[in-house]
Amino acid sequence: MTTPQPRTLTPARSGYGSALSRSPQSSSGVPAHYNDGAEWLVEGAFRHTPAAILGLLFGWSGIWLALWAAALGALAGPLLVLGILPGYIGALFHIAGGEVVSVFTLGSGVAFGIAYGFLATVMVLFVYHLIQTVVAMGVGVAFAAGIVLFTAAFERLSLRMRGYRRLSQDEARRIASLVKRVADEMGLPALPRFAMADIPGLPNAWTHMRTVVLTSGLLQMLDDEELEAILAHELHHWRAGDSVGLHVVWACSWPIAMILNLGVRMSQRAAPWMAAASPESTATRARGFLSFLGWALAWPAWMITRFVMIPATAASQRRYEYQADHAAAAIGLARQLISALTKISAFEGGRTGWEASMARTHPPTALRIEALQPAQADDEEYQEEELRASWSDALRMLWALLDTEPGGPRYTPTAAGRYPHNYGYGYPPGEPDPSASPWSRPPGGSGSAPAAASGQPQPPRPPTWEADNGGWLPPKAPSQ
Repeated sequence: MTTPQPRTLTPARSGYGSALSRSPQSSSGVPAHYNDGAEWLVEGAFRHTPAAILGLLFGWSGIWLALWAAALGALAGPLLVLGILPGYIGALFHIAGGEVVSVFTLGSGVAFGIAYGFLATVMVLFVYHLIQTVVAMGVGVAFAAGIVLFTAAFERLSLRMRGYRRLSQDEARRIASLVKRVADEMGLPALPRFAMADIPGLPNAWTHMRTVVLTSGLLQMLDDEELEAILAHELHHWRAGDSVGLHVVWACSWPIAMILNLGVRMSQRAAPWMAAASPESTATRARGFLSFLGWALAWPAWMITRFVMIPATAASQRRYEYQADHAAAAIGLARQLISALTKISAFEGGRTGWEASMARTHPPTALRIEALQPAQADDEEYQEEELRASWSDALRMLWALLDTEPGGPRYTPTAAGRYPHNYGYGYPPGEPDPSASPWSRPPGGSGSAPAAASGQPQPPRPPTWEADNGGWLPPKAPSQ
């Protein structure tokens, strides 16, 4: 009987194995349907054009300084109206020193300070120093182009610096057949590179410009069919250049991203020290100050990221996520992708403050699963409308708030002791029908209309809660 000999250990080769390659372009990680890398980068750069433009505007024009000016104005405004700070602005409010003022006056000072600080800074940047601002944004364009090219060229090195590694031979053996089967179904003549992140408890995968990164937790928690579906999703992102577009947004917003990452890192580093030290110790106070300093540094970047960059990026990225899901479903992997998303959804996030923020641009997992499920006969009955604001809804709500006359629908219970409910607008029991005018109140109330009293046809009233299996409010107790 022959005893198996242990395999001779050899240094890792510098080349790229053929198991995860199918064309010369696979070694570069550039999709084959582009003529060259430049065309691929240019095509991907326009995947998130509005977000990239906003990143340049807020990151390189200095407009984030207006947020600091607004904050300082919020502090200085009340002092001005109280007469504590000298100046002609305080005279606008006619407040003598030491005089008792109302909350409204103080609030007016805060609002005036915020508006003055923000608008004055914007005017300085875009009126008095317009040429300098335009030049700064031009520098931002050149810097963004350079950093995207540098990141694409040295992506493998940057991934190694982040703690990622190449796939082991056993890992490559497992995914090679899955990747090639998916690539055949999707018609991909070339493949990206692959890397591994050693995060055992995190099942996730994400695509860089030329490399798909898998976590060790993904290989541990997903079976081959689920892994195949995730690979199809990521291969579509790679082929479409979605990750190139996200890198362009990051490069255009580089000052904002760096400030946000620095502030979040300072706060995160201070948190475990504060938890381990005594609350009264000098070290705890120092680290608490470090945490405060981190957020004081990062809050303008957080505001811009949260309320500008995330909505602008999500407007297109969510559509691309649905398209990647559809690409996996188109080759028969919808059920497997639903199962994989259920396992992955609880672990989505990022390693830096910017990456964690950009993770919010993904659609909710429940809605992605809904889009993958087969159509059912009663889908229309259970289809909820999106959470959007409209002028018609706002006007109906204002009418409902103003319609408080006793005897109207708000104060008129039904015979069973409950209040009518307005279906379709989401108002709780007891709220009036916002689509009804004073001329459509029920007869008998103090606000009854002549049309109602004369028996003329009335608009249909909303159903009452006793017709809806009891509603939310219990019946009133009978009087004793």
